Amino acid sequence: MQHAPELIDRFELKVARTDNCWLWQAAVSNYGYGNFTVHGRTTGAHRVAWEMANGPIPEGMFIDHLCHVKHCVRPDHLRLATRKENGENRKACNSDSTSGILGVSWSTSKQMWKGTVVHNGKHYHAGWHKDKQSCAKAVTTKRNELFTHNDVDRQTH
Repeated sequence: MQHAPELIDRFELKVARTDNCWLWQAAVSNYGYGNFTVHGRTTGAHRVAWEMANGPIPEGMFIDHLCHVKHCVRPDHLRLATRKENGENRKACNSDSTSGILGVSWSTSKQMWKGTVVHNGKHYHAGWHKDKQSCAKAVTTKRNELFTHNDVDRQTH
């Protein structure tokens, strides 16, 4: 989608450029992503940033934040991804996590830490562990076996 200079100017007014991320300073969604209105329709600011830099987003594709900052709109911090690839590049666990570590949960009945990785809708067991750190390592290893776009695990493993 070709963007008019006025739209680009309006977009740029809402961005604070830091040495690292370009942070969206206007409206954000309930999920923390920047909102921007184009031709009367609200869309993700990161999607607009991608299109301004790279052209249209192919049908069915998502924009993945390599920096894991949801309100970042810096084009080189964004990449095209399928739903699967986007889901694999998660950095954090769910807010209801019992461990604070993605894929690691406490089993009260077994009194052990359980490792689980979800890939393409299927749950993969990464073992039962007496301590949280060994469980976290097992989960990271399992994700690296299954995933292709989990940059965080590959950087720390």
